[in-house]
Amino acid sequence: MKLPWLLLLACSLVLRAEDPTIEVNPNRPTIANPALTTQQGLAELEWGLQRSIFREGGTSLGTPTLLKLGLVKDLELRLSAPTYLRLAAANGSSTGGPGDLNLGVQWCYLHDGLFGMDQAIQVAHTFPTASSAQGLGNGAPIDTLTLLFSRDVGPYHIDVNLLESWIGLTPELGGGRTSQTAGTVSITRNLNDHWSITGELYAFQATPMNQRIISNLWALAYKVSKRLVLDAGVDVGLSQGAPRYSVFTGLTVGLVRFRQP
Repeated sequence: MKLPWLLLLACSLVLRAEDPTIEVNPNRPTIANPALTTQQGLAELEWGLQRSIFREGGTSLGTPTLLKLGLVKDLELRLSAPTYLRLAAANGSSTGGPGDLNLGVQWCYLHDGLFGMDQAIQVAHTFPTASSAQGLGNGAPIDTLTLLFSRDVGPYHIDVNLLESWIGLTPELGGGRTSQTAGTVSITRNLNDHWSITGELYAFQATPMNQRIISNLWALAYKVSKRLVLDAGVDVGLSQGAPRYSVFTGLTVGLVRFRQP
């Protein structure tokens, strides 16, 4: 795949135009997101490679991508999608293409609230842009409401997310909508000025499309600079509905200021 090399080249060109005021706020590689938002006026890109091994023997390879725009203080616009997703079945057949497009906004409405937590709310809509017949997308819209809580305790950073999704059902599943409740707890330990380690436990309720998902994730991150953070890790499923395991790597980079704060 040429895309990773092109992305690294683009990032290297961006980083040459140094702006000492830029500092990224990584959301990846965990499922949980921090309550704090992207710096005002900053375009921030998160991109990764993830390979999953399923319990029935199939595999997937995806490139999760998230573009965040700090519109104003404490408010960001979020545009995300698997820009490429390849699914391979145990029988050897495979398919590939882009995944569903997701558009969301996040507002950090309170700093240092109850128990010293930053608090935010996120609303997102998933458009069924990918082929559901090939298994690349849901085939119907999804709306998600997320409550986010974050706190720093010494060298530790804690993120707790509570999610409620309203998932559209295709005609094959009877149409209409079904709801799905989910929760995540993520704890990051800063080892020094550059290295950190993260552990996360997350769970998603069963729906007509999937069994209950319970999994845990472990990742290392390396802060190259305030503007660039690299990460890598493994996600190990704890329930039958979760993949057997996934391995991933990626980056968070501050691209450019589109408006001065």
